[in-house]
Amino acid sequence: MNEFITVIVLHLFAVMSPGPDYVLITRQSIRYGRRVALWSSGGIGVGILFHSFLAVTGILFLIASNESYLLFLKSICSAYLLYLGITSIINTSDFNKNRVEDNKWSNANGFVAGMLTNITNVKALLFFITLFGVVLNGQTQGNLMFYGLYMAFATFIWFSLLSYIFTSDAFKAQFLTFFKFFEKFLGLILVIIAIQLIGNVFLF
Repeated sequence: MNEFITVIVLHLFAVMSPGPDYVLITRQSIRYGRRVALWSSGGIGVGILFHSFLAVTGILFLIASNESYLLFLKSICSAYLLYLGITSIINTSDFNKNRVEDNKWSNANGFVAGMLTNITNVKALLFFITLFGVVLNGQTQGNLMFYGLYMAFATFIWFSLLSYIFTSDAFKAQFLTFFKFFEKFLGLILVIIAIQLIGNVFLF
């Protein structure tokens, strides 16, 4: 029970802290609407399952111990975040209520965006290395799998909640006018995160 409470607390802090996943869901909500944001939340949840699987099987620790693997992961992550950030900044289309709800993104694209953002998130990788390698060291494989499922489900619930908040009528009524500028701000944040990762790649 103590271990489970530890997992809940650590995961809560990790999932609520600002990062690529948080920025992505905010961007998806204001640009493509609730449905795509929810599918992106599901993709992030699957990304958590992926990290958990790597941790349980020991592959995650092999990746962390290999500089080439980490370099490759950081490169993919930075390139993808840079792409998302730049497309948000240069997007010149106007926002209105119909466009926010009637989006051109498919559910599958939203899901893939969430999954790729989480899988290539170095912050998530380091979190799972710490959690499974240090905090939960010595736990049975069954317990580790349960913790992974819990964190995947809890992550999906958290980002789904954010999706509902950012696409609610009350939120849109207050901030719809600023969505265009807000999206560019989020794009800038993604670019900054990507540049930081690129810097880490060259300083690796």
